[in-house]
Amino acid sequence: MIQDLRNLLQGLGRRLLPAPAAPVTLNDPEWAALCASVPFIELLSPDEALALRERIGQFLARKTFKGIGLELLPWQRNMITAYACLPILHLGIDAYRDWQTVLVYPDTFAPEQEWVDEAGVHHQAVVPQAGEAWERGPVVLSWNDIAADGAVIVHEMTHTLDAGNGDVNGFPPLPESMSAADWTAAFSAAYEHLREELERGREPAIDPYAATDPAEFLAVACEYFFFAPGYLRDELPEIYLQLAGYFRQEPHLRAPEISTHLPGAAA
Repeated sequence: MIQDLRNLLQGLGRRLLPAPAAPVTLNDPEWAALCASVPFIELLSPDEALALRERIGQFLARKTFKGIGLELLPWQRNMITAYACLPILHLGIDAYRDWQTVLVYPDTFAPEQEWVDEAGVHHQAVVPQAGEAWERGPVVLSWNDIAADGAVIVHEMTHTLDAGNGDVNGFPPLPESMSAADWTAAFSAAYEHLREELERGREPAIDPYAATDPAEFLAVACEYFFFAPGYLRDELPEIYLQLAGYFRQEPHLRAPEISTHLPGAAA
């Protein structure tokens, strides 16, 4: 009886949820223009390119783009979406289910931020940003910044994946095939080593911004994973291994380094 009631309520819940929007289909000229403008696409296998085109259509159908002081054109949305969909190539569009909106400023924006430092001192300041992502959206981007470096988009999208467990803390929902203990051990060791190297005044293996907190470490590591995979695999092999298992991709097989500059895309 209880199970029958549960099934009835679940069925009712499914009927009350809005049906997913039909995917947007990029026509052949739009797809060709995108492939010519986004460097990583030409390095994908035929199956990966087909999957990316499908993910792009799903993303465009489900997400709302808003330009802030910027008239955002279809080709710009397509470029942003291509980078946004690279991390979910095999994870699927539902990995981005908990947020709806992408806000795009023409240039670096400066939101007011508050934080408490390690000494317990409260700070408040206006901090220039190229991108920002909230746990339940929106994702905020600067067009001129992402035109210069599309990896910013992957960085912010990683934060939304990270939030899938309820917190943005460097620990996204892992597939059953992966060990949470192995993930934690690899990332904790690499994060602590980075902080130690910086404290000693040594040149770090990756961008020092990764030492901000575990969430930023993950987001920065993902930039390297997708666009400097050969380097990450050499310098932080355990991190590369964990990310390869999570994303089910091996970008080092595409190229050791992949450009993230979008030619001709400056606003």
